[in-house]
Amino acid sequence: MSVLPLLLLLVGCGAERDVTRGRAALDEGDMVRAEAAFRAALDREPGHPEALYGLGWTWHLAGQTDEARTAFEQLRVAHPESPLGYRGLGSVAMAEGNLPAARRSFQAALERAPGDLEIRHSLALVDLSARNGEAAAQALEALCAEVPERGELHQARAEALLLVDRGEDALAAADLALARSETPRSSALARLTRARVLLSLAGGRVDPADCAGTAPPVYAWLEEADRMLDEAVALQAGTPELTSARQTVLRRRGHVDDLCPGLRTGARGKAFPDG
Repeated sequence: MSVLPLLLLLVGCGAERDVTRGRAALDEGDMVRAEAAFRAALDREPGHPEALYGLGWTWHLAGQTDEARTAFEQLRVAHPESPLGYRGLGSVAMAEGNLPAARRSFQAALERAPGDLEIRHSLALVDLSARNGEAAAQALEALCAEVPERGELHQARAEALLLVDRGEDALAAADLALARSETPRSSALARLTRARVLLSLAGGRVDPADCAGTAPPVYAWLEEADRMLDEAVALQAGTPELTSARQTVLRRRGHVDDLCPGLRTGARGKAFPDG
């Protein structure tokens, strides 16, 4: 082999190593290290599709929307045959609440990669965001059957089942999500979803005529929801949804206190009479 092809091969291998390091950093939530790795890959191989996608996704997760859109658009133009640029643009559009644009981008990505699981997952999330719970639940059920080890699929399915008022099924899906999450981010989201399901199950369950019989399990659900939210915070998952869930816990607990003023909560959610 002549010197030039050998050098090009070595540069390419180095870029792939940098991309691998960037993905690992993203999984760990280390945006600074991820950005540095993807930039290093692009220095070695300008226009590298996976590096451009990783850099755009790093900026997207960091809330740098304009920078993310620029990276994904650059990727789409440089590699029109690749689904990656369209996937990234769809994710940005969905984060901005532009669901029609998100759906168009994801469908364009799917045309370039028919059957791709990640893109189908994204389209299911568009349905979920549009509150089309039945469609989302059906799509996610199929995805979970294909790759049951993926915790984030079970987490999204739990949210879809919650949307269509299938609380017990949603709790089972949330438990699977929690057991099968592999990254801090997915683990935090699973805990947030499980807390939301528990809050839903706790609603309207207290009978003021039977406080001793109906309030204790509700207090227990609320305390478990609180624990899930504490663990999500420990995983550095500060989101508006988490704040909203925490406020709902407080409201639900106050409502039970009002309905059953002779009870108060004890350790691990047990309820017992005052005095």
